[in-house]
Amino acid sequence: MAATIHDVARLAGVNSSTVSRVLNGKVTVLDETREKIYAAMQELDYHPNSLARSLANGQSGAIGVVVDAKDAEAFSNVFFNRSLFAIEQVAQERGYHVILANGAKRAGGAASIEKLILEHKVDGLILPPSTIQPSLMKSIHAFPCVVLGQPETAAQELSWVDLNNAQGAELAVKHLLEKGYRRIGYLGSNARNGFSKRRVKGYEQALSLQQPCIYPTDGTAEQSMQQAMEALRGAEHPDAFVCNDNLTAFGLLKAVRACGLGCPLDVGIVTFDNYPLAEFTDPALTSVDVDTALLGEQAARLLFQQIDHHTPNQQIVLGTTLVERISSDRME
Repeated sequence: MAATIHDVARLAGVNSSTVSRVLNGKVTVLDETREKIYAAMQELDYHPNSLARSLANGQSGAIGVVVDAKDAEAFSNVFFNRSLFAIEQVAQERGYHVILANGAKRAGGAASIEKLILEHKVDGLILPPSTIQPSLMKSIHAFPCVVLGQPETAAQELSWVDLNNAQGAELAVKHLLEKGYRRIGYLGSNARNGFSKRRVKGYEQALSLQQPCIYPTDGTAEQSMQQAMEALRGAEHPDAFVCNDNLTAFGLLKAVRACGLGCPLDVGIVTFDNYPLAEFTDPALTSVDVDTALLGEQAARLLFQQIDHHTPNQQIVLGTTLVERISSDRME
């Protein structure tokens, strides 16, 4: 038999009316009590009737997650998938469902986002930084929304959650220097987005007095391989690279072998992202771990704070960690 609101109330140790107030987004319930109710809902696998709730309180029972998907490849991105899964988990705890929308210009961009708001299809939005344009700011003003990543514009006027990409790059460079590498290059991305720009900035800052060597790519393994091969054929080629992402690192590994070199003896590698395959490459890749699941979870919880309590804008920066593996394990 399916659990009822009374079962949730009994397990949480509260009245049914308190559970009802939480489900209807009322702000008069203590956070501690609210969390007990969510835990009870999850334990009992209780799913509130979102249609009945929307009729009662005027809410849709849905949040929107906007992606900037120019093609199908956007949905194979592990970064996106981990974040989306975490967002959906938090929404499910709250008895909400998730509506996915494409904010790319070719898919209607701002118009698609505005439609979700104007037609009251969602109670809040999680947006990528690329969608934050002046034309959209008027529509999302005073509407619950959180940006998944620091936006390039209006950063102080919006709530957002991001990873400390500059700190991650500094960790990578410091680690390579400690391992005895001296000519450290940066491979990947032409800084088209904010997180790549901050990674490059952190790399440059960590090098201090050394001359940075940045090799931009289009983000594919194939182009990364070609760019790396050109770099490695130089007389004073880099003896280590910080890679913008795992695909770039995979291309670099192929280039190292194609040039008759070895990793980590001749060329050390540290890559961002720490995707599951990073520990299964040969050699396993030292990685800057960026917790994109936590990123999605924090964004969703921040959004529900806005929906429930109309909280002011907040900005959250999450730290990164270095996972050491064989690809950078060379000592002088």
